[in-house]
Amino acid sequence: MVVNERDRLKLAHRLQGLMGEEATILMEHLPYGGIAGIVSKDDLVIFHVAMHTDMAELRTELRSEMAELRTELRSEMAELRSDLRLEMAELRAEIYKALNSQTLKIITVMTALNGLMFAGLKWG
Repeated sequence: MVVNERDRLKLAHRLQGLMGEEATILMEHLPYGGIAGIVSKDDLVIFHVAMHTDMAELRTELRSEMAELRTELRSEMAELRSDLRLEMAELRAEIYKALNSQTLKIITVMTALNGLMFAGLKWG
């Protein structure tokens, strides 16, 4: 049974007629909304156990998700490392090719200049 404010006032007036001022003290200790609003120690124990169980489940889920993320991160890092090594090898090959080409051009120009210098000395 849900007790409303009008019922509480009726009870308070009736008790005051029977008990006097002590009725006010008694009414102050009665819960609004009836006994359903009172929490017992057993209720608190049940709540504590439920919260503990929920927290343990959340902890397990969090650890599992963190392990999955760690695995994904390691996989992505390995893939990036592999891509970086491949790109570095390609860059090294391009630099080597460019240096060889430059070296050949310099040797060709130097040989041509030497030939011109010898020709100029021989005919000049």
